[in-house]
Order: sequence, then structure tokens, then C-alpha cells
Amino acid sequence: MPDMFNMTPQMQQYFNSLPEMIQETIIQSGAKVNSLEDLKAIAEGNTRNEYR
Repeated sequence: MPDMFNMTPQMQQYFNSLPEMIQETIIQSGAKVNSLEDLKAIAEGNTRNEYR
């Protein structure tokens, strides 16, 4: 799960720009997100899976 208290401003802005369903999926996944790149990779992976 992304640490909502330790996100950089860039990470928070990107996370907030995601559709609510993707945000919830990331939160529920329990994935460790340590950087903006991690967050993007997880979000893009979920987006690809959503539209298959």
C-alpha cells in the first residue's frame, strides 16, 4: 500500500490523477510503493489489466 503520509508531492499528484478505481486497487493490493516510478508501474499494470 502506498504510504499516504510519505508520498512526495509528485507521487501524491500522480496518485490523485488516477481514476478512483485504480487508486483503490493500488491501496488494496498492498504493493510497496517507494517512488514515483514504482507508483506509475503499478498503476500502468493495473490499467492494462482493466482494459483487457
